[in-house]
Amino acid sequence: MNSTLFLRKLCSGAAFVLLLFGTLFGLNSCKDEVDASNLVTKTEATVWDYIDSVAIYSDYAALLRETHTGDTADANSSSLASFVSGYGNFTVLAPDNEAIANYVMEATGGATSDWHQLSAEDKQYIAENSIIDHGDEPAYAQADFPTTGTFSLGTLDNRLLTIELTDDNQFLIEGTAHVVRPDIKLKNGYIHGVDAVIAPSQSTIADLIATADNMQIFTVLLQRTGWADSLSIPYEDPNFSTDGYPESAKYQYNQDAVPLVDERYRGFTIFAETDSVFVNSDWAIAASFDEAGELTNPDEVIAQVERQAAAVYGSANTGDYTNPDNPVNRFVAYHLLDGSMAYNKLVMHMNEFGYSAGTDPFNPQLNTFSVDVWDYYTTMGKTRCLLKVTQNGDLEDGVYPIYLNTAREYNNGRDGNYKVTAITVRGQKISATNGKFTNGAVNGFYYPIDGILVYDETVRDKVLRGRIRFDITSLCPELWTGNLRGRTRNYFTNEYFKNLINVAEDTKIFYLKVWQNGDVWYDYQGDEYMLQGIFDVTFRLPPVPTAGTYEVRMGVSNNTLRGMAQVYFGENPNNLPPVGLPYDLRVNPSGYAGFTDYKESNPEVYAVIPWETDKDDEDENRTIEKNLRNAGYLKGPQYFNGYGNTTPARGNYACLRRIVTTQHMEPGKTYYIRYKTALEATDGQFFMDYFEYCPSYIYNGAEPEDIW
Repeated sequence: MNSTLFLRKLCSGAAFVLLLFGTLFGLNSCKDEVDASNLVTKTEATVWDYIDSVAIYSDYAALLRETHTGDTADANSSSLASFVSGYGNFTVLAPDNEAIANYVMEATGGATSDWHQLSAEDKQYIAENSIIDHGDEPAYAQADFPTTGTFSLGTLDNRLLTIELTDDNQFLIEGTAHVVRPDIKLKNGYIHGVDAVIAPSQSTIADLIATADNMQIFTVLLQRTGWADSLSIPYEDPNFSTDGYPESAKYQYNQDAVPLVDERYRGFTIFAETDSVFVNSDWAIAASFDEAGELTNPDEVIAQVERQAAAVYGSANTGDYTNPDNPVNRFVAYHLLDGSMAYNKLVMHMNEFGYSAGTDPFNPQLNTFSVDVWDYYTTMGKTRCLLKVTQNGDLEDGVYPIYLNTAREYNNGRDGNYKVTAITVRGQKISATNGKFTNGAVNGFYYPIDGILVYDETVRDKVLRGRIRFDITSLCPELWTGNLRGRTRNYFTNEYFKNLINVAEDTKIFYLKVWQNGDVWYDYQGDEYMLQGIFDVTFRLPPVPTAGTYEVRMGVSNNTLRGMAQVYFGENPNNLPPVGLPYDLRVNPSGYAGFTDYKESNPEVYAVIPWETDKDDEDENRTIEKNLRNAGYLKGPQYFNGYGNTTPARGNYACLRRIVTTQHMEPGKTYYIRYKTALEATDGQFFMDYFEYCPSYIYNGAEPEDIW
C-alpha cells in the first residue's frame, strides 16, 4: 500500500494509528502531503515513503512506479518504487517536478514537459541513474561525497557519476544537477534532492569530446588519425562468457568464497589539450575560429601539429595520419589509456607513508594526504610508452592536484619523510572536469590538461629516470573499467585480462583487497593478485624508457600458505627461458616475532633469507642489505605501511622484494614474465603485488639506492 492511500485511510480511522503515524512522519493534520522538513530527522520511514509523500517529488514517484529493475521488457520484475521501499542502503538523487519538466522540455525540443511522453528506455535511464544501491555498505551522507571525481559506487545503470564541490560550496553532479536538499536520512538510506535530472552522457568518449567547444583541435586529431573510431567500441564486451566457471571460489580454506566477475567492460581514459593550450603554448598552433566559435582551418591545424610532433616522434609517414608510425598518430596515442579511470582513482591511496586511510578500506579518505602517490601506465598505439601520473602529497592552492610526467626530488634519506624538496619537471596539471561540459562518457573519461603532452627526451631521461615501481593492477585495465579496483574481492575467468596470456586451464585468478578495519595487510596500495591451483600464467609487462641493464623485481609477502613457482622472462611469450631456481614463497614462519630477533629465532630461514632489523650504524645496515641482495632479495620499501599497522614494509621480515632477473632491456620491445607452479598442491597461493624496474646506475651506483 502506498503511503498516500495509507494517509487517506488514517483520516477516517483509528486515532491511535493516526497518532503513531503522526509521530513517525511529524504530521500536524490529515493530508496527502508530508512536509519535507519534518521527515529529515525521521529514520523509520523508507526512502520510498518519503518520495511518495512529498508533493514536489510526485512526478519522480510516479516515474519509479512505472520503471522496473532489470530488463524493462520483463513484466515480472519489481518496480523501482518497490525496490527502494525494501531492505538495503540506497543513495537517491531525487529530481523534483520542475527538474523533470525542464528535462523533458529539452529532450523533446520544447514540444512537451510531460514525462509520460518519454520512451520507456529514457524513463528507465533517468530513473536508474538517480539511485545508487550500496548493498551492505552505508549510503552516502553529503559528508561522504568526494569533492572532485566520481562516487565510488555506480548507479543502477552502472554509471559512475561525476561530482565536484563548486566555489559556492555546493555539490554539482554530472555538471548539471546541484544538490539543493541534502541529507534526508531515512531508514534505508539517504535522499539528496537535486535541481536537474541526472542523465549521464550516452556518447562514447570520442563523440563526447567532440561536443565540447574548447576541444575542437583535439577532436580533429582523433578523427583524422582514426582513433575516434577505435575508441567507439561498446562498453560491455559482448564476447565475454563465464561458461564452465563456478559462481564463486575460495582462495583460502578459512575464508569465504569470493564471487566470479560475470561481466567485462571496456573503456578508455584520455588526457587532452584544450584549444587554448594548443594556441598559447610553445607550439603556437595558428587556429582560426568563426563568430560562432567553430574551427575554420582544420587542415592547416593538423599540418601544424604534425610539424611540431615530428620534432619529437620523427617524420615517418607524414601526411598519412592513420598510420601508427605517423607523428600525429603517435602524439595522440600517448594521450590514451586502455581502461576507464575516474579522476579520484587515477592513483590509489591506501597505506602510503604517513597517510591514514580511515576505518573503511573500500573508501579511503581523500581529504588529507601525506606524500606523493603515483603509478605508471602504458599508453596505447603501436609504440608502447610509459606515462607517470602523480598526485601531490601537499596542498597546492587548497587542493591536492594530479600531474602527468612530473619529476621531483624527495627527502628520501634513512631518516627522511619523503616530502618534495624540488620539482625538476613540472609536467601537465590535470583538470578533473571540463567546465560546463561533462567529461564522463559511457565508455570512459577525458581530462583537460594545461600543457602539451609528449614523450620526449625530458620524459625519458628525467621523469622516468631511476627506479620504476608499478602496481600489478596497472597491467589490468579491465579492473579499473569495471570499477573493481579497491572495491571488491573477486575471482576471474582465465580469459578476463588481456595482459594475462597463456593461462593454463587449472589456474585460478583472484584479486584481493584488505577486507576490513583491523586487518593487517602488507600490500602496496592495499591490494594484490593471487594465483592458485596448478597455475601457469604469463604477464605482458610495461616497456622500459631507455636501453640498459635492469633488475626486474617483484614485491612479495611470504608465509606458510604460499606456493612455489618457476619464473620465466623474455620477449617471446610462447618460448620464455627460465630465470633462476623455482621461487618458494613458503620460506617464512608464521607470526611476526622476527621484528626484533629474527636472526636468532629463525636460523633456518635466516640461512635462506638473511633479513635483520635496521641498526643505528650505517655500515651494519649496508652489510645487511648486501647479504640480502646476495641471496636475491631486498627489504620492502619504507614508502608504505601495512594497512592497520604503522610499521613500514621495510620493517616487516615477510614483506620483501625478490630480484627476479637482471637483464639488458630496450624501449620499443615487449617483455613477458611467466609463473608456472612447481608444486602439485592445488591450494598453494602465489602472491603478486607490484613490480620494479631498477636500472644498474641506481642499484650499482656510487650512492646506495634509497630505502623508499
